[in-house]
Amino acid sequence: MATDPAGQRLYHRVQDERGGPVARRYARTLLFSPRGSETEITGGQCFMPLFNSDGVLNCIVQHADSGAVLFCETTNREALSLTLRSGIAHFWAAHDRRIWHRCEPAGFQLHVVTMLVDWKQKSLLLQVRATGPVPAQFARRINLMPPPRDLAITLKPNGAASASNFQPVTGVRI
Repeated sequence: MATDPAGQRLYHRVQDERGGPVARRYARTLLFSPRGSETEITGGQCFMPLFNSDGVLNCIVQHADSGAVLFCETTNREALSLTLRSGIAHFWAAHDRRIWHRCEPAGFQLHVVTMLVDWKQKSLLLQVRATGPVPAQFARRINLMPPPRDLAITLKPNGAASASNFQPVTGVRI
């Protein structure tokens, strides 16, 4: 982390998957509003996210055009700051202890079109457009009919969210 002469934090240094510095990710971590009263949180104008005890917030990622739920990940303060500043969805990988964006190995990105927060500000819904194919992870549904009598619950392909039915949006500019 670098500081200026006054001792203020300028940015966090972020490493990519190969261990090298990523200059485009040098970003000052945004300071979010402190949690206020229940009325301010549920009906106010300030974004006051409630990060859990591990310092993360759940993010559901949905395709902006088709409505397909692509995946669910977590974000921390720094990853959320990068998302808000760049418009590209960034997440926190707790097991690797690093910031990443979903499509980095393939070389394309998820551009955030809309960001919604639940009324308690404990989770986010990111509506995105991808510059390459992103298969939906929620591609099978649990068979609830007839009701299961034992622990052998079966899964069926979910036609709407199937990875094979997903038509990626390419070359989108925001």
